[in-house]
Amino acid sequence: MVVGLSNALNTAKAGMMANMTSIDIIGHNIANANNPDYRRQVGYLETTNPIPSNLGPRGTGVQVSRIESLYDRFLFRQVSYENSNQGMWESLADGLDSVERVFNDLNDNGLAAQMAEFWGAWEDLANQPAGGIERATLTGKSQVLSATFNSMGDDLDFQRQVLNDYFDKGVSDINQLADSLSAMNQGILETEVNGGQANDLRDKRLALISELSNLVDIDYNEDNSGQLNIMLQGGKPLVLGQEVFHLQSKLDDQGDFHAYFGSEGIAIDDLLGSGKMKGWIDARSELVQAQDDLNRMSSALIFGVNQAHFQGYNLDGETALTFFDHRIGLMAGQENSGDTTISFHADSTSAEAPEGIAWATLANYDDFEIRFTEDYVDGSAAKNFVIVNTTTGVELDEDSYSVDDAVIPDGQLIINFNDTSDTSLAGKGYHLELDFVSGTAPQAGDTFTLSFGAHAARTVVVNQELENPDKIAISDNYFEVPGNNKIALEIAQLQHQQVVNGRYTYNEFYTSLISRVGSASYTAQSRQSQSKMVLEQLNIREESVSGVSIDEEMTNLIKFQQSYQATARMVTTIDELMQILNDML
Repeated sequence: MVVGLSNALNTAKAGMMANMTSIDIIGHNIANANNPDYRRQVGYLETTNPIPSNLGPRGTGVQVSRIESLYDRFLFRQVSYENSNQGMWESLADGLDSVERVFNDLNDNGLAAQMAEFWGAWEDLANQPAGGIERATLTGKSQVLSATFNSMGDDLDFQRQVLNDYFDKGVSDINQLADSLSAMNQGILETEVNGGQANDLRDKRLALISELSNLVDIDYNEDNSGQLNIMLQGGKPLVLGQEVFHLQSKLDDQGDFHAYFGSEGIAIDDLLGSGKMKGWIDARSELVQAQDDLNRMSSALIFGVNQAHFQGYNLDGETALTFFDHRIGLMAGQENSGDTTISFHADSTSAEAPEGIAWATLANYDDFEIRFTEDYVDGSAAKNFVIVNTTTGVELDEDSYSVDDAVIPDGQLIINFNDTSDTSLAGKGYHLELDFVSGTAPQAGDTFTLSFGAHAARTVVVNQELENPDKIAISDNYFEVPGNNKIALEIAQLQHQQVVNGRYTYNEFYTSLISRVGSASYTAQSRQSQSKMVLEQLNIREESVSGVSIDEEMTNLIKFQQSYQATARMVTTIDELMQILNDML
């Protein structure tokens, strides 16, 4: 077989097409040089199938056999892993930094300074029991102290809500990313069904993987059809090809969000591994502990000062006054099937409280829970519930409380905590009202919580009656007013006693609190910096493999441009030869 000018022309044409395709790829690379999610593409050239001739197989030119992205999957997996760590330490460091700022005692306006001035005011009053200035100063210092507690409690409550909002939004973002990854899987499958690679779609999918790994620790693999399967830690699937398993975000009884898997609602907080979601959970845990400690400290202060002050006599000869007031926390469980609202009243300071608990004087600041064992029937006097001291785990004796069966309004349940054997206390004292007029009565499994410390820091205030400084009670004897200062000395000595948790003084407990918060914040920031440095190094390595170099692309552009021009010149030459042949015929 004679190979003529037609084959030469086809060879030149193939060369022009191959060079043109290579130039197009270079142009695509240059256009995406600043796209952080883009991976450089390369066209691979190979010779076309030869044709037989008298001299043996003759070449027919060149073609672009495939276009591939320069992508190191093992390096990208390392980047994804470190991206999860970076997300976790970043969100944890940011969350703890916000908590640390609440406990900033570097100036004279911090809680430690206010506590010192509060104790100093009691000492000054003990030295001048009848002093009007000392009494007014104590009232003022006490109000500043309570305002500081309030501000810190409100700040912590706000930061807790911020972390919960981040977490809830994170669950939503994970679900959206899972949906997008499923759509990418479908697009890649449809594009690659006839061969080739959907490089741009694959780049977009890898970008989504990076976003997802920043939120949560994931594992993934690609099957033979190019579909990506993504799992959470513990093997819970998030995306299987085009099938998506959504997460849910639900509130617990304390108003905190938690993550749950699928329609069956399996709790998966422990399976988040790392990523921002894990960081927000850990930051919230640290914040809740700090919040509980601050409430425990303020509760101990309320309890200690009130217990002493309640026994004292003021300049008017009055006794049984609390120094601090605060709101007792009442809360219905989030999973309650009933819609009861609750309120608490203490009508008489002479009433007996359950198990000797003097709620008006806060001689005990344990937490309690009312647990319904059966559905409550409206108007019933039956005790179809138990009351448990959740701090000690002890269930209260049924004789220490009763259902008010004298008058039970429709849609209400009234629980009295009086000494029920004393008929003179009927209708007085401590009682809890559960109101379900506009809702559903309590049902089996419903719980209602009474907390003496849950809102202590946010709600502690100086008793309004003490706006009149003469009402401050510092004498332990009615007949020794105003010279007796024993109550003032007793309260002033509280600062040196191990009254918080029975182990720490107020100052020791607060110092350990801010030390723990500061240490946790410093550790998180250090780990964040370390993780950031590792991630930057990995990104540099990946950029060296997948990144677009303008200089290299321009060099290749010149190379393929000259090759294109040479093949174009070849076409011109063949055309001239064919014209000569035509003229000869």
